[in-house]
Amino acid sequence: MSTPTTTSAPSPGPTTNEDPTMKRSPSTKNASTTRAVLALAASEVRLLVRNRLVAVTALVIPLITAAGYGASGLRYGDGWGGTVAFMILTMLLLTVYIAATTAVAARRSGLVLKRLRSGETPEWAILVGMLLPTVGLAVIQSVLIAGMFLAYGADLPENPPIVLGAAVGGAVLCAAFALATTRVTATPEMAQVTTMPFFFAALAGAFWITSKPIDEATTLMLVNPGGAVMHLVQGGWDGGGDMLVAAAALVSWTGLAYEIAKRTFTWEPRS
Repeated sequence: MSTPTTTSAPSPGPTTNEDPTMKRSPSTKNASTTRAVLALAASEVRLLVRNRLVAVTALVIPLITAAGYGASGLRYGDGWGGTVAFMILTMLLLTVYIAATTAVAARRSGLVLKRLRSGETPEWAILVGMLLPTVGLAVIQSVLIAGMFLAYGADLPENPPIVLGAAVGGAVLCAAFALATTRVTATPEMAQVTTMPFFFAALAGAFWITSKPIDEATTLMLVNPGGAVMHLVQGGWDGGGDMLVAAAALVSWTGLAYEIAKRTFTWEPRS
């Protein structure tokens, strides 16, 4: 009589302390980061609409101002390009620069940034998610402002891609300066004060560059952030001007603001 044989259960393999997130493929990580950016952007849109002061500043005032200028017949420089450029620049400063500075300062004061940073979302994705709504809104408003002036009888732009590119580049510039400005903005209320130097410097550059015909703009006029955006939009609309110098100035200022923000940005309220 044969004795029954017993089979022992396979012994478990060696235990490891591997982080499950380390097993994700690059595509999975990218998809997760994209979802996080979109979720943060959607949250920022809801918060923007709920804050009446920021919503009016970012959404209503630029369009009302553009409508008023179009109806009044006031012009900056020759042709329509200068006026369209000034309205787009003003909108970028209000919709992106001031609104983004206020929003980031508010999230930091409420310890939202600190909590988000403790998760798996990369730091750059958190900031992109917060700034994406204002940048996207600025591009949409640029198109609305251009359409509004066309309805008032403005000539068609000579080079629409340059006008759109200037609006996008100006929005990114203002977003970068917003991050840099938050270093000296302890509370959202302080944003009404800390944003004024760059706001008025950009507007001063815009007024300065419209004091001469577009082909007579000097290098000093073009290297001002506001002057660079003005010149690109005006040149794209009316034609002429030194687009390369203005574009180089826009990229340089954006890079400088990014470097300042990278070195000085804080994720928690200062004690």
